[in-house]
This record gives sequence, C-alpha cells and structure tokens, in this order.
Amino acid sequence: MHIFTGRVAVVTGGNRGIGYFIALQLAQSQLFTHVLLACRDSKKALDAVRSMQLQVPDVKIVSEQLTLGDIESHERFVKIMKDTFGKCDVLVNNAGMAFKASDPTPFEKQCKPTLDVNFRGTVDFTERMLPLIEKGDDPRIVNVASMAGKLSQLSPELQKKVTSESLTMDELHALVNDFEASVMDGTHREKGFGNSNYGMSKLAVIAATKIWAREHPNISINCCCPGYCKTDMTSNKGGRDPSDGAKNAVIPATMKDPPTGEFFQDYEVSKW
Repeated sequence: MHIFTGRVAVVTGGNRGIGYFIALQLAQSQLFTHVLLACRDSKKALDAVRSMQLQVPDVKIVSEQLTLGDIESHERFVKIMKDTFGKCDVLVNNAGMAFKASDPTPFEKQCKPTLDVNFRGTVDFTERMLPLIEKGDDPRIVNVASMAGKLSQLSPELQKKVTSESLTMDELHALVNDFEASVMDGTHREKGFGNSNYGMSKLAVIAATKIWAREHPNISINCCCPGYCKTDMTSNKGGRDPSDGAKNAVIPATMKDPPTGEFFQDYEVSKW
C-alpha cells in the first residue's frame, strides 16, 4: 500500500475569486507538496488547476468535485481523500453562497438555502473531514467567514448564548434552526436575531470555529474575514483585490505557532 508522505491542503471553492488565490498562495508557500481544489464545477476547477500549475510547477495542483451541502458529495470526497492521501494537513472552508441584492427571491425563501450551504454544509463536511485532519502534520482548519457575521447583529441575550464557552454544536444548530423558523413566521427581529440570512450563516460559522477549537485542541482552527473583495459574489463591487483578501485565510493556514479559535481580519487577529 502506498503511504503518502507529503503535505496536502484542501481549498473548497478554489477555482475562482478569493478561493483561487487562497489555493495559489498555499502552493506558493512551499509548505505543501499537493494542493487540492474542491469545487462544484469540475471544468472550471480544471481550468484553475492548469492556471496555477503554470505558476507553481513544483507543487502538484489537483481538483476533485465537491458540492457543499450535498451529503453524498461530502461522503464521496472524504473517501477519495482517505484513499489517496490518508490524511488532510490543512482544510480551508472557502466555498459558500449568497443571494445578490437584486435577486427577486423573497427573504424567507433565501433563508434555508443560505443556511444549508454556508453553515450546515460547512459543518457536515468539516466533521466528516476531521478524522483525516487529526492525522495531519501541523493540522489546521481555516473557515472563511465575513464581517457580515458580526456579533452585534444579535440581541445581548443571544450574544451571550452564542459566545458561551460551553456552547455545543447541537445548541448552535438549534439556534440556527430557531432563526430559520423565526424568519418563516416573520418574528426573527423580535426574537433578537438580525435581518440577514447571509450574516446569520457566517455568524454561525464563526461560532462553530470556536466550538471545534475547544473540542480539537491538537488542531489550529481559526476563521477569517477576507474583506469586501472584487469577486463574482460582490458583482465586482468590492474595494479589495481578492489576492489580498485571500491572505486573511493564508496567514492562519501557514504562520508559525498559530493561535486557535480566533477571528482574523485585515491580516491579524481581530474582534468578532
């Protein structure tokens, strides 16, 4: 049986935007023998692989299909990782979705799809990957969140609940489910929630980061806000180049003696 002896980094949504530059910069760091792009669109992923491979010829860039939020896709991807590498050294959860402001879909109908991909999908995929990450060399997870996930969108009572050192993943899921139910019946504001499905999904990702950091002390687990970047998701309205935004994920993925359970913004540890 072949035993893989290098280091492999996985970047979800690594074929474009911020994810492309996260993957490219991880390859350029020379800390990995392999960088794997986990992408929904296999053709776009192959185009990105070719582009990166030309820039970093001495690191093996590969891609594998992954649809975040699709449990069967998660299971298939994890099996391929296990069979090919037997471990994962760094996972960057960059994939996500957002409805554009011009989208006519009603707010309440945007809620479940947003939470299913950004929060529930990220959590399920990460928890399936964790046994492989536990076997990694200097293992790390970086979750790409957003300032949209700021704590201040919640009432003081809910802020206290979500920042509790004893918060469990089951309790976090229950809180997110409560937000969704409240959006459905129009009571989310009076219950102390914010008015952003995307914001709540990213707040929950930040909270999940802190839970995992407590539960897995042998892995450095952090999250970040890349900033408002010029990408398809922002309709290219952002003021920051995605290659600069990517550094907010690359720093905790590559730095010496990284912290854990922290939120990185503007290239340093920041306040949630």
